[in-house]
Amino acid sequence: NELNLHINTELLDKFCQKIIKRSRNTSQIHEALNVLEAFISQFSVDSHGSTNYQNIQQQLKNFSAQTRQAMMQEKMLQIQQGLVEKDIKSLAQVYVSLSRNGFYQILSEATAAIGHEKTIVIAKWVITWCEQAKDKAEKASGYPDALDFTQANINIEHYQALSDISYYFKHTYHYE
Repeated sequence: NELNLHINTELLDKFCQKIIKRSRNTSQIHEALNVLEAFISQFSVDSHGSTNYQNIQQQLKNFSAQTRQAMMQEKMLQIQQGLVEKDIKSLAQVYVSLSRNGFYQILSEATAAIGHEKTIVIAKWVITWCEQAKDKAEKASGYPDALDFTQANINIEHYQALSDISYYFKHTYHYE
């Protein structure tokens, strides 16, 4: 069984514009565009070096870059709000959805948008929370230098997210 598809740049442009307008979840749109790009790459009978193939792939890369920028802006605002509201769950959700590099990039933008004075207070809160969580996990394990987050009733994703934020504040952001 075989199915032949024909894709031209005009119809692809309309299709991509349509899915971008219809969805409210930028992350899902971005992922869908990446899947579409991979799909075309995998199943294209056109030579990967051909002009037609390169034009289609470049068009998809351009849409993907747009949605990535929008997604990063949304994540930056979510981190900013999570820091201001001390919403650990929200911070962890952003943390697990991005690469470490992407996370640090938008963390930097978020702290710049919050302002230095408020960020100092937030940094102290994050660092204190991490120190207390680590101490609680050490005590729960019963062994020196061992951590038991389960016994301490600490969500590991929350601890990992705040630990990286704490690291950022200690090593990148001059919070004192």
